[in-house]
Parts: sequence; structure tokens; C-alpha cells
Amino acid sequence: MAKLDLATKLDRILSCAAEARRDEITRNLLHAYIACLGPEDLCEAAFRTRDGPTEVRGAIRSRLLRLGREQIGLSEINQLGIRLLAAAPADAKARVRVDALFSHLYPFLGPTTRQSITERWRDSGTRGAAARWLKAIRDDDLLFSAETVVDYWRHSRDWRAAKLIAYRAEPALLARVLSELVHDCGEGWIVSRAAQRAESISDDVWAAIRGKFPATYAYLCAKLGRALGEEEALALVSEADDGIMGDRGLAIWAIGQLGLWSALDRVREAFADPPPYHLEPQV
Repeated sequence: MAKLDLATKLDRILSCAAEARRDEITRNLLHAYIACLGPEDLCEAAFRTRDGPTEVRGAIRSRLLRLGREQIGLSEINQLGIRLLAAAPADAKARVRVDALFSHLYPFLGPTTRQSITERWRDSGTRGAAARWLKAIRDDDLLFSAETVVDYWRHSRDWRAAKLIAYRAEPALLARVLSELVHDCGEGWIVSRAAQRAESISDDVWAAIRGKFPATYAYLCAKLGRALGEEEALALVSEADDGIMGDRGLAIWAIGQLGLWSALDRVREAFADPPPYHLEPQV
């Protein structure tokens, strides 16, 4: 049997695209044809069909990911990344499609290619590209820079950057930026994570957390062993948001962790009747 060139193979693959969504046999043939491609042909097919039908791009991507996980064709996959970086996308949609492919292939690309991709995302000025950048560097020890993420967060106030700082920054850096996170981050759970990992927490920062995130403050007292009196604990419960999206339950949990049994009894008594609730201080 004569050996088929790549153009002929692609014709067979593309001919399956129109029916693959509706016909199971055609869908199986599409994936089987693509499985016949070696790493070099597969990467060439990925480049040629980067603006092609969704079914074809998805099947090729799945095959590329399988090869990457099996550590097969990594040189060819990296070369594909280099070519895609150099190719000017036809329009904004084409750029998004290529960026999505980069996101999938990122773990299997070489350091220089990864750096070029992350710089492209970071400098694009869009939230979508920034989200890809933050996700990519999160587990990339070679390219992760907490200082760079902090700089980005300071001018964007992107909560995803704040989250990455809280989870990945060094304890000393967290101690320096914690007051900024408390002041400008609206997510108490991110502040909580940052505080637990920080090298130290100043009294001013404790006070700021207490004022803005009462339930988070109670939780941190429980987790970090900070003393909390009964009246203060009840005040935190009273100030915490309630409802489905509220965090009053977190404050109540923290009271339990602190062993404040009598405070729990008073919470139970105060919340036994319908709202509005009022926790009376003991005289």
C-alpha cells in the first residue's frame, strides 16, 4: 500500500469533522486517524488546523496531551509551541484558540518556550490572558516569581493574583504585604491563608483583620492560638455576615475550637428565635 502524505491524511481527518458530532463511528474514525500520526506529523497537523473545526482541534489536542504525559515527542511538541508563538493569529478568536492550546501543552514545553508564553500572557493586558499566566506559573518553580505577582496584583487587584500570593509567596514577603492584602482584597479566605503562612502578623494587621473580616479573625484566633475572650467572640459572631453566602458559621466554629462552651450556649440562646438577633453582653 502506498504511503500517504500528510496532506492526504489531513483530508481524511477533516472529512470526518462534519459528521463526528452526530455519528459515533465517524467520531471514532476521527480519533483513530489522528492516532495513526507520529509525533512530527501530529504537531504539523496541529499547526495546520489551528483555525480548523473544533472536533479536529480537540481530537488533536487530546492526542498531544497523551503523548506529553507519556513523555513521547516532547521535542516536536516544543517546536510546535515555538512555531505557534511566531505565527500571527488571524484574529482575536484565533489568538484565544492558540492560547488555550498553550495552556494545555504548557507542562510539556521547554523552559525558554514557557517563558515566552508567560511573558506574552502577562503583557497582553487582558484578564483572560493574565488568568492563564497565573495558572501556568503556579506550579512552575522555574518561572514563578512572587514579587512579579505582587506587582501585578498592586495595579490590577485581581483576586486570582492575591490567591497565588497567599499560597505561594515566601513567609517573609507575606508579612510585608499582608496589610495591603487585608486592605484591598475582598476575600477573607485569601487573607486567612496569607496570615497563616506569614512570618509574622503585626498588631495593626490583626486590628485591620478584626475590623474587616470578623469571622476570619475568629478563625485565625482558633488556628494560630490567639486568645479570644467570650464577649469578643460573641461580638464577632454578631458582626459576621449570615445567610447562604455568609460566614457566621465560621465564627461559631472558631468559638468551638477555642473551647468557649458558655459562649456557644449564649449563641444558641440568642439564635433560638427568628431574626433580628441580638447578643447581649454580660454585665
